[in-house]
Amino acid sequence: MVDWVISVVESTPPWAVYLVVWGVIYGEAAALIGLILPGETVLLAGAVAAAIGPTNIGWLITGACLAAVLGDWTGYMLGRRSGERITHSRLGSWIGEERWNRAEELIRNGGVVAVIGARWIGYVRTVTPFVAGMSQMPTKQYLFANVLGGVVWVVVVGVTGYAVGETIGATLLLYLGFAAAVVVLGYFAFRWWRQRDNSEIGSTSAE
Repeated sequence: MVDWVISVVESTPPWAVYLVVWGVIYGEAAALIGLILPGETVLLAGAVAAAIGPTNIGWLITGACLAAVLGDWTGYMLGRRSGERITHSRLGSWIGEERWNRAEELIRNGGVVAVIGARWIGYVRTVTPFVAGMSQMPTKQYLFANVLGGVVWVVVVGVTGYAVGETIGATLLLYLGFAAAVVVLGYFAFRWWRQRDNSEIGSTSAE
């Protein structure tokens, strides 16, 4: 299995790795992809691919930094212009009021530090740009936190993945692929369970 993974990575053109990694990292906040597929997993996988394949780690990290900053900036601007509509939309209800409230409280209490720290907290990283925009966090303040937090996050995760990839190699890719599959399946299973539970509550109330 490991040999097969190595052969696949070595035959995958670098542009394909760049496209997937940069696209997911940009869409993590801009399109809320991070609620389904965490950016760390994809970035780690891309860094491991660079360690054992033709992908250049320098270009990967540089592009990922830009994608992280631009993705969160897009989320911030969407939050400023249409935050209320997003939170009250079907997508917003899927995210859940509790998650929105937690992120909003984090921004109000922490400011710049909260935006930087949110990069390391799963779903919080995904919704924080929207909440920062909705909360009318000063643009310059958010931009500073966004750039600093995004660059540090990408560099640390990318370099760690590359270093570990050079040691463990394709075995780590197998683990990351399995972890990503579990997260995606778990997310949809949770959504299905929540919808089923809500429908049962509605039926009971109607009776």
